[in-house]
Amino acid sequence: MKKHLGLPLFFIILAIIALSLPQAQAQRYLILQKGGNQKTKIRYDEGDLITYQTKDMDYFISDQIKEIHRDFLVLRENILRPENIAVVDVRDNREQNRTIRSFSTIFAAAGGLLLTAETINSLYTEGELSYSKGGLIISGALLAGSFVISRFKKKYFKNEGRNKIQIIYLDIAPLEEEDDKKNLYQ
Repeated sequence: MKKHLGLPLFFIILAIIALSLPQAQAQRYLILQKGGNQKTKIRYDEGDLITYQTKDMDYFISDQIKEIHRDFLVLRENILRPENIAVVDVRDNREQNRTIRSFSTIFAAAGGLLLTAETINSLYTEGELSYSKGGLIISGALLAGSFVISRFKKKYFKNEGRNKIQIIYLDIAPLEEEDDKKNLYQ
């Protein structure tokens, strides 16, 4: 009679995997949000690139977020408090901008496809280039619609009015914060 090692081996492998996984980390991120609307929330984590303008500067700075603390951000070149940020460039980070870009691309592709189909159809049936009036109107409307839709993208998030920039800092081990402060000031 054979002894099967499958089940005990499975539990040993499962225990090794469970012990090798990293322990739960603190959640630290920066959010930009308009009012209480969760759909407008833009999230920046440690390691993300942020392009911002402070209240005392007239130009934008792009920098990488190295660490997020309760009251300030440690960037690669700067230390910054959220209340000192005047404007954040959100063209690449806003989820709605990606949706608008995709929708605009679909309209442009449909207009281009219709023009291509009209071209191939006229060359095949008549042997020369000719376009129907309806085909030109529809493809022109699709291309114009693509342009109009692309203008709905939001470029900047201004830190004023209902807009707020805040740090979310959920710490698992309270002693870890004291160690961070000691390391920061040494």
